[in-house]
Amino acid sequence: MRCAVYVRVSTDMEAQKSSIAHQKSYFEKYIENREWELYKIYQDIESGRSIKNRDGLQELMEDGRKNKFDMVLTKSISRFARNTLEGLILIRELKSEKIRFMTIEDGFDSEEYDEFMFTLLLSIAQKESEKMSERIKFGKLCRAKKGYYNGSNVPYGYKRIDKYHIVPAENVTLYVIRKIFSMYLQGNGLYKIAKELNNQGYPTPSQVAGKRNSTPIWHQSSIRKMLSNRFYVGDLVQNKNNQERIIVKNTHEPIIDLVTFEEVQKRLKEKGKKIFKNTHLFSGILICGECGSSMHYKKDKGAYICGKLNKMGKKYCKGAYIKEDVLRRTVCSQLKKIICENICKDSLIKEIEREVQIKDDEGQVGKIKKHLEKLEHKKERALDLLMDKIIDEKIYLKKIKKIEGERRINEEYMVNIVKKFTKRKFWIEEIVNEIFILDNIDAVCLNKLVQKIKVFHNKEVLIKYTFQIE
Repeated sequence: MRCAVYVRVSTDMEAQKSSIAHQKSYFEKYIENREWELYKIYQDIESGRSIKNRDGLQELMEDGRKNKFDMVLTKSISRFARNTLEGLILIRELKSEKIRFMTIEDGFDSEEYDEFMFTLLLSIAQKESEKMSERIKFGKLCRAKKGYYNGSNVPYGYKRIDKYHIVPAENVTLYVIRKIFSMYLQGNGLYKIAKELNNQGYPTPSQVAGKRNSTPIWHQSSIRKMLSNRFYVGDLVQNKNNQERIIVKNTHEPIIDLVTFEEVQKRLKEKGKKIFKNTHLFSGILICGECGSSMHYKKDKGAYICGKLNKMGKKYCKGAYIKEDVLRRTVCSQLKKIICENICKDSLIKEIEREVQIKDDEGQVGKIKKHLEKLEHKKERALDLLMDKIIDEKIYLKKIKKIEGERRINEEYMVNIVKKFTKRKFWIEEIVNEIFILDNIDAVCLNKLVQKIKVFHNKEVLIKYTFQIE
């Protein structure tokens, strides 16, 4: 009997890593005692109930489809799947491949129990998972109210000495935090601070935390978060995303004094009041072809420059640079070429005229015609009432007079609309002529026609349009 083993823990903390080792050791002995053959141990270290992002489980199912083992062993159903629907899909697929499924703690064996029992156990596991999640949230809430830090990684510049206590780290990170606050009070902006930290090669928060996808580059967003974090004055602010925001003061030793911190908050708030809009034509759609960064407009040069080059220097990107009037002419020229090569002017005018006529006919003119039909029905109804002697001639004539007056008003209105159609024809021709000349372009037209523009160091310009060119 070839056995595949699946083990899982929720986090990569040391205690849970130990749990994986124990699970592996247990199953190795379990299989050996029964004289079965261990094919492979699949493992996942993750949180949450969904199975979509479990690489180990996905690999197990793929190998099962290739008939590489005869049985799957796991500690409990909750280790395998806590979502009832996903769990049923997995167990059905294993059964279709003639693969036996067993759990140790639950005592479930797919050869002895049916799908109902498996569904029942899965439902219980899912409920337990939801209850556990609530208990964890409640536990974190209680810890937060007592002034204990709940995060897995302590803020940059600090270190955890035990389960309950956090102290300033006696290393370069402590110096970096104080440098950030000092530079900001000296009038340096966020990008200047980031540039200085990058030039000096100081470790970033993600590097210090030991994250797998850590980056060596400091970003303005990280610096802003640090400057806004009350943790550095000794206060603990937790449960930020929920209604019950918890603030506990003086829970640990501060790195920054309160006067400095409050002055920094004042300056951040003042700068935050400034509203920056994309006032320049190509803002928001122009990117550097060398590194993928957004390009920034330089007012004194009337040009766009690579954002990364502008903020961090040539060390990070050799950069792209282009004058706004040059880029405008380039875009207009390329669009004009596409229009002239793919569109017939006369056909376009006729198509627009036809579309406008249809829409107006279905719109205003169509409504007027329907209303005129209703007025005719009212006249017929009034005549029927007169013939049946329900109303007398005086009331009848009064009704007819009112209907006729309403009919004349609507017919005059319809004539005026038709006149507007004729004027619109000349307006359409004028607009189409401007499209084919295309010696300038505004922001509205640009954003409707162009999705992205890449500019390269050698001045090459690549335009991605919102439409496809055959």
